[in-house]
Amino acid sequence: MRWLVGTACAVLGLMAAAQVWLSHQRYELAQQHQDVLRQMNAERKALQQLRLEMASITRPERLRELAERRLDMHPPRPEQVVRL
Repeated sequence: MRWLVGTACAVLGLMAAAQVWLSHQRYELAQQHQDVLRQMNAERKALQQLRLEMASITRPERLRELAERRLDMHPPRPEQVVRL
């Protein structure tokens, strides 16, 4: 009978230790989850900023102006257009 009480106490002790360990693991995972969410939000903001920047850089008016100013390109004159 004594060994049964000792075994029961040991099992209860192990279960309590396991519960503490699991609680700690849940806390750590919750922290990691929050960190990942914060990082995702930061990356989304950066992506949004890059998309806006790309839209601004590739505006047709801007590209036309750069082609004229830097490359001395102009729209073709009617006699320069060849239709096949």
